[in-house]
Amino acid sequence: MINKRIFSLFVLFLLLIFFSGCGGQKTDSSYLQDQAKTELSSESKELNQKIIEEAFRTEVTDYLIGPGDLLDIKILEANELNTEARVNTKNIITFPLLGEVEVGGLTSQEVEKKLKVLLTEKYMQDPHVVVSIKEYRSQRVAVLGSVKKPGSYEILGRGNLLDALAMAEGLSEIASSVVYVSRIDIKGNENSVAINLNELLKQGKSGLNIPIHMGDVIYVPEVGVFYVDGAVNKPGSFPLKGDVTVSKAVAIAGGLSKTSSASDVKLVRLSNGKREVIPINLDLVKQGEQTDLALVDQDVVIVGKSLIKSFFDSIKLGLFFPPFSVGVQ
Repeated sequence: MINKRIFSLFVLFLLLIFFSGCGGQKTDSSYLQDQAKTELSSESKELNQKIIEEAFRTEVTDYLIGPGDLLDIKILEANELNTEARVNTKNIITFPLLGEVEVGGLTSQEVEKKLKVLLTEKYMQDPHVVVSIKEYRSQRVAVLGSVKKPGSYEILGRGNLLDALAMAEGLSEIASSVVYVSRIDIKGNENSVAINLNELLKQGKSGLNIPIHMGDVIYVPEVGVFYVDGAVNKPGSFPLKGDVTVSKAVAIAGGLSKTSSASDVKLVRLSNGKREVIPINLDLVKQGEQTDLALVDQDVVIVGKSLIKSFFDSIKLGLFFPPFSVGVQ
């Protein structure tokens, strides 16, 4: 009887060691999740740093004149015509000899040309007109989406895209690097333009730092997302930042669970309005025999379960302790 008890306890001891060893194995999934968050955060920080450096100093030459601006107008051949004119709510100024002149939506250079044409038609021969903006109106714009402080802001003077983003305290950690600027034109039509901040700030394409006008809406979307479901430790949705392959997506989702089948992974993707299912074998990917596909926005990775692993997992959970009635001959 003693030998039977000793044997049973010995078997139990071995099982405890075995299963505690299985459960105690650490993967690098938590590290990869933290690394993904760190990469996302570090890229946003880098862009924010560049936004701060470039904001409120980039010269914009095509500022469009609007209500509230004060224009300084000089006629070199006739100093008595020199004047300062405030643009009224109807985008009109009053100028000596000419009376009311509409200037809204024009640059200072375009106002110079317009005044020159009007003066030449009635009073002068080839006048030289110089127009400068003495006081800029405040421009209220909306900055929405994935910025640190979404809201409505007043930008004084010749504001541009980076100025507006800086006033909203920059991008959030989950912000996309593509920004959309929408505005209503004179005809009442809404136009939108997409600006890639990486091209603007990292590649030096300063022309993308477009002027911001009264009533503009700046929208920063969240970065794309992907989903991981099935036999992984932490299924859910995750931000798609940078190059994320199927195997990396599984790692970000906590790695394969103990009941997973690495050979039974499916990538579900919407293509041209249709659902496409692509089978992936992570074992073959690891061996270099299958391409580790890169994910696109809204991709879903589903990891299947292994029946054999599920069976032994059920034994571990439900029949852990062996019966002590087992005898030994």
